[in-house]
Amino acid sequence: MIIQVSEDFPQSMISAREVGVLQLISMGYSNKEIASLLFISKLTVETHRKNMVKRMGFKNAYQLVVWAFKEKVFT
Repeated sequence: MIIQVSEDFPQSMISAREVGVLQLISMGYSNKEIASLLFISKLTVETHRKNMVKRMGFKNAYQLVVWAFKEKVFT
């Protein structure tokens, strides 16, 4: 399964790295798997996830994924 990032999405809300993490979250990967795929630490993945959830005012990553599809972050 491949999820493409929409070209219309304003990148000012979340960074390119966060978009990459969010893509993998939405595909069901665990923090450990995401860390391995992106060559970063598990703690870094957790930090990206927490920062996005907090910045957007959500309670969890599920709401973040729903928001991403609703706002057409991914196509």
